[in-house]
Amino acid sequence: MMSEFKERVYQSAIALLKDKIRLLQEERKAISEGILEDSKSSAGDKYETGREMMTQDLNHVESQLKQINLDLEELYRLQSIKDSTGAIREGCLVKLGTDWFLISVSIGQLEVDGEKVFLLSKSSPLGQSLLGKQENDSVQLRGKIVSIGSVF
Repeated sequence: MMSEFKERVYQSAIALLKDKIRLLQEERKAISEGILEDSKSSAGDKYETGREMMTQDLNHVESQLKQINLDLEELYRLQSIKDSTGAIREGCLVKLGTDWFLISVSIGQLEVDGEKVFLLSKSSPLGQSLLGKQENDSVQLRGKIVSIGSVF
C-alpha cells in the first residue's frame, strides 16, 4: 500500500541522515584528537597553520552536523503529519512521470523498493510549483509538462 511506501521513504531518509551524523561525529572526534596531538608535538608557524586548518575543518564539520540535525528534526515533524487534504503540501509524496518526490528536506535521491525518490524542499523551484496542486494537475519538470500521478 502507498502509505507503507511513504513510511519506508521516510525511514530510508532518516536512516541516511543518521548515518551521515554518525560519520561526521567520527570525523569530528578524529579532528579533535588531531588538534590535541598537534598541540602536544609541534611548535612554531607550521604548528599554528596546521592547527588553524584543523580548526577550520572542525568548524565545517560542526556546521554540517547542525544542518543535518535540523533536516532530521524536520523529517520527523513531517513524518508525523497524517492528515491528507488532496492538495500537495509539505510532507506529501508525489508521483511525477516515473519518479517519486517527497516534499520535505533537500537531501537528494534515495532508492526505496527499487523506486527512485527525490527529496526536495518546498522552497525549491519544483517544490514551489507543486504546492497546492492535486492529482491530474500538471507541472513543468525538466523542460516538459508532466501530469501529477499520485499524491500521498
